[in-house]
Amino acid sequence: MSSTPVAILAPSKPTQILVGCHAEVYNPRDILYGRLPRFRLSDEGIRQAKATGLFLAARPVAAIYSSPLLRARQTAHILSDYHRGLRVHFAGDLLEVLSGYQGSPNTILTPGFSFFEPLKCPADETMADVWLRMARFLDRVSRRHTGETIVAVSHADPITIMRVGLLGLPLTAAQLHGAVYPARASVNQITLSPREPMSLAYFDVNDEGKTS
Repeated sequence: MSSTPVAILAPSKPTQILVGCHAEVYNPRDILYGRLPRFRLSDEGIRQAKATGLFLAARPVAAIYSSPLLRARQTAHILSDYHRGLRVHFAGDLLEVLSGYQGSPNTILTPGFSFFEPLKCPADETMADVWLRMARFLDRVSRRHTGETIVAVSHADPITIMRVGLLGLPLTAAQLHGAVYPARASVNQITLSPREPMSLAYFDVNDEGKTS
């Protein structure tokens, strides 16, 4: 299935949306935490988030958005410390994928495993569902913050699906496995301009600034 076309506003002024992945999580049981509550950042995660905060410190960030889940909120609040303590706004469209696999041991993540093909439960989100809500968020904030730079903190799978969708690639497990999978506390930079095509850059902040 190809990614569903989604209209994202071409702003009247260059606009940047910096979509960060939350930092490392304290997970002693080594489970797929999904949308389960009370999964906080580890000590290493706090360090990672601070490194990303320093990486973004020189950017003229106008607003910070976050998934409502604790690990994302904590990451976003650390990032806000580097931008005059900007208030963090919560956005449900940035949530982790809704999946019946949450709570399962991470040992199920064998080569070729997919949350989406097949879905575990009828209520689980499809890749198309996730792409539509991530695109909805991008469109909304590009309208609200035209000409500005904003930060959004989400989760690895939604960010990967967002990348696949933005590139117009098929929404399949194979395509997802072949995409750039965001490291903890990494940043995807989306630049929207009135006269130029959308550009997409990736920064693995905690791996010596590796980019792609």
